[in-house]
Amino acid sequence: MGRPWKIFIYYISIMLVFAGMVYTVPANVISALTPDSGGSKSQVDTTIFSDVVFEADSLLSHPPDTVPVPNTDSLQNKDTVTSVIPENTVPVPEIPYLFFSDVTYRKLQRFFKKAASARKDGKTVRVLHMGDSQIEGDRITRFIRESLQERYGGTGPGIFTVYDPQKLNPSIWLDNYGDWNIYRIFDRKNKLRDNGYGIMGVVAKFKPGTPSGFRFRPSPWAEKKAKKYYKVRLFLGEVRDTIFLTGYTSNSEIIDDTLYRSKGITEINWEFEDNVPKLKLMFSSASSPVFLGCALDSLAGIAVDNIALRGQYTPWFHRTNRDLFKTMVSYLDVGLIILQFGTNIIPTNSEDFRFYRIKMERQLRILKKLAPDCPVILVGTADAAYFKDGKEVSYEHLPELNKAQKAAALNTGAAFFDLYNAMGGKGSIIEWVHSNPPLAIKDYIHFTREGGEIVADMMLKSLYEIVDAGRESVDPEMNKDTLLNEVKGKADTTQEISKPK
Repeated sequence: MGRPWKIFIYYISIMLVFAGMVYTVPANVISALTPDSGGSKSQVDTTIFSDVVFEADSLLSHPPDTVPVPNTDSLQNKDTVTSVIPENTVPVPEIPYLFFSDVTYRKLQRFFKKAASARKDGKTVRVLHMGDSQIEGDRITRFIRESLQERYGGTGPGIFTVYDPQKLNPSIWLDNYGDWNIYRIFDRKNKLRDNGYGIMGVVAKFKPGTPSGFRFRPSPWAEKKAKKYYKVRLFLGEVRDTIFLTGYTSNSEIIDDTLYRSKGITEINWEFEDNVPKLKLMFSSASSPVFLGCALDSLAGIAVDNIALRGQYTPWFHRTNRDLFKTMVSYLDVGLIILQFGTNIIPTNSEDFRFYRIKMERQLRILKKLAPDCPVILVGTADAAYFKDGKEVSYEHLPELNKAQKAAALNTGAAFFDLYNAMGGKGSIIEWVHSNPPLAIKDYIHFTREGGEIVADMMLKSLYEIVDAGRESVDPEMNKDTLLNEVKGKADTTQEISKPK
């Protein structure tokens, strides 16, 4: 009978020891010992293992009640985020519809500072606008490009794929000669063995043994600055066999070059004293390299690239060759990446979009490794509608999808632009369809050209407030084209790009 009393006394003594620890052990250690420490609000330990960064709310440009509360089983899934929140943070400005941490805010400021000095430094700083069919056809990108180039200098439509059978880019008129194959990062049937899709996710190869090539020229539908370019940069993957290259402008042959075997990425670039009206490039080889893209830029300033993956709900970074992608981001001096995906997830009727948040978080974490110093902005989906009993109604679940996208961005250190609420929230797409002129087409999802311009203006207004908040100065002479072409003469060079260390 004595044993139960001994057990009881032992139990009481253990409880007293733990009770004493509450008053003697530092708060951060207690937080670590607590079974559900993921939700701990400890003021000492700022490392939080959680699905959503609670303490980060104080660093955002909007109140914390707009961030969704994590599910109780969030710590069970493998995509749990570890976030370190500094104790002393720099206040960030409140900017409508744009959410970010102080770290992201400083990255954005550095980008704009770099953009402001690009022309003076003789550099081209790139912005990648990647998305689904909502940005296809340069619908929104063209206006972002024109505004940034007006403000910081630069011309040209940016990078494009050299084989575009559907002619989706209205800012460039492209013709092809010979036989070509196209490879898309999301195409499982016709894919590259080494996943060498570069930054575009879409590449091309010509049929060996037959002369093949392409011609580009400015499009009359392009914006003013996109119609001018003074530098042509062609990027190729591994060159396995000698390539004979000729180039023509009008009827004159101006390029006669030979490319020899190379295992790295090869850039062929030409600089012109005058604007290049059109250029035809022809290739002949026993095998075709991967054509990673062709960039049409000015000699210095801002370049904005439209990279659209129709039908996709993520950018598929997990399928790309990471060394190649990282090399191109570094070499091309990418300063800002804007992601605009989610259109193709809109018809999915769900009350819980945690599955999509997890997918986007995975993509954003990969991108953070591929471009660690580059600020990333995730643009939320727009309002969308369908017909129900003969009446136009907005998709009821869009606010939940919007929250999932926002959480994915903030959990991974990206900024989030709330397009859904910026354009008016529930039912706004119906008003956009019926406006004069129409701002959205009658599929109640995609914008018209006029709608794309308004969306671009919304995004730029928020971004430029970062410049104003940071008191960045803009050179009043920056809008002039007279200095964009300071390098006289024509250079014809071939250069192999090495991987970053």
